[in-house]
Amino acid sequence: MHSLISSDNTLLIWAVLIIYVFLAMYAERHWKWAQAVGAALICLVGGMLLSSLGLMPSTSGAYDVIWSMVTPLAIPLVLFAADLKKIIKESGKMLIMFLITCCGTMLGAILAAVIFHGKIAEVWKPAAMFTGSQTGGSMNVVVMADVWDITGSTFDAIYVADIITFTFTLFTLVMLPSVAILRKKYKCMYNSPIVHTTTEENGSSETALTVFSIAKALATSFAIVSVSVAIADFVNAHTDNFIVCQLLGQKYLLLTLITVILATVFPKFFDSMKGAQDLGIFMMFIFFVAVSIEADLKQIVSLGPWLILFSAIVFVGILFISLLFGKIFKFSIEEISVAANAALGGPTTAAASAAARGYSELVTPAVLVGTLGYVLGNFFGVFVGNVVLAMFG
Repeated sequence: MHSLISSDNTLLIWAVLIIYVFLAMYAERHWKWAQAVGAALICLVGGMLLSSLGLMPSTSGAYDVIWSMVTPLAIPLVLFAADLKKIIKESGKMLIMFLITCCGTMLGAILAAVIFHGKIAEVWKPAAMFTGSQTGGSMNVVVMADVWDITGSTFDAIYVADIITFTFTLFTLVMLPSVAILRKKYKCMYNSPIVHTTTEENGSSETALTVFSIAKALATSFAIVSVSVAIADFVNAHTDNFIVCQLLGQKYLLLTLITVILATVFPKFFDSMKGAQDLGIFMMFIFFVAVSIEADLKQIVSLGPWLILFSAIVFVGILFISLLFGKIFKFSIEEISVAANAALGGPTTAAASAAARGYSELVTPAVLVGTLGYVLGNFFGVFVGNVVLAMFG
């Protein structure tokens, strides 16, 4: 279909992408409905609308730059805070509860695959993508899409289903400490589900973004990406082993591994790059708009109901395992709620919900384990995808 903007007009295409991402982020900051759905979903839906209405071309050299440059650069930027020594030392009991929640995600994804393998083609792909997303947040979605070659309509259908169930899931998890029967059956850190504080502290602060910190962050990210791509190319050229190629021949998994090792060994260097994570998130939003431009709305609608049910079963697994083992290991209902929130929504969502309910002691652990989810979620997704592939591939 002919589009209003020519595929050769890369400058205008980039202008639309950047402006739209800015508007999505503006909406998330200023309007309640946008806060509820999130900027990532607004970007995803926007890309589909721009393409379906004939405003943007479905293919363009501008998009190729996003796949080859923008998205790989974003991953290290988001992971610069992933100092494993700090996470293990300061997250305390929250780390154990977080890992329990991740186990619930993996079991739920495998169970959902068993139930829906006859309804959903290549069921290992949504199993891997839901696992990655629900153990670390939206960044892991990008990695799983690359590892399992999930593109266009399939990617959008899985992500939309994930977001739809995530909205309900997030509400449920946040409200767990308010459920009377759970407060009777579980240990409670606070006397009230919502703790009213006298300070505006919410566990976050504005980053001091400077020209030097941007240059330092981009230079470091470019170096990590270059090394990762070189290693991946070498591995793919010298071995046909499926597992080896999947782990060491995938640039995104290598990006994750190399960045985390460096951030752990040289924490002061990476801590000095203020604003790097924000820059990485912005670049990932560009990816969400671009990837959804290729979507086929009819295919999304046809896949949607099954994928929503699939994601719902994953959530049931999360809730069941979290509550069961949280009770066995005597975690408080607040710790269970925040740890599960960190797995599904990442550090920002978990910290914001903990701060909003006045759980000041849990804000920093939520950020730390949520950041760890960026790392582990990728490998959990690969593991579950391979298990399901072995079962039904």
